[in-house]
Amino acid sequence: MASTLMVGAMLVGLYQLATHDINQRDHYGRTALFLAVENQQQDDVEALIKSGAALDMADNCGFSPLMKAASLGNMAMVKALYQAGASLEHQDDSQYTPLMIAVVSEQPAIASFLLEKGANPNHQDDLGWTALIWAAKQNNLGLANALLDHGADPLLADQDGQNALHWAALEGHDKMVNLLVGEA
Repeated sequence: MASTLMVGAMLVGLYQLATHDINQRDHYGRTALFLAVENQQQDDVEALIKSGAALDMADNCGFSPLMKAASLGNMAMVKALYQAGASLEHQDDSQYTPLMIAVVSEQPAIASFLLEKGANPNHQDDLGWTALIWAAKQNNLGLANALLDHGADPLLADQDGQNALHWAALEGHDKMVNLLVGEA
């Protein structure tokens, strides 16, 4: 039995070497590009991009390499992936976008960069939440201001009918409430 498994593993390894599939996935759906981002290996990311790695090939949860870079706050990788053509509007299994991931991860520089490059501030995930709802819930005034400056709608409601103002009030975030009341 062990020898059969070894032969099988060797055949898979030989096939991988023979085909040189740059976009081959591991059991979590991660490609070499995704892993290089995850391990914050900038040189490998750039080499894989130049070699034609698929920029938006997602892992088993739908996370793209750009989403992973945004969650880590790695601006150099975010810029490299964006400049190579990675989608700003890629959605994971919960319909989060790279911008939403940056906001949830409290990465203001990444969120601002994505907004400047045209990321949609009004995208709603599968629960109807927006990046602004997340910023309001987290009481992140800086992110909320950046989102509002780029057209975020403070009145967009989630599937339960609650918008960013509702969430700020529910959490007791008085300064956020005042900011959002001024925008509504």
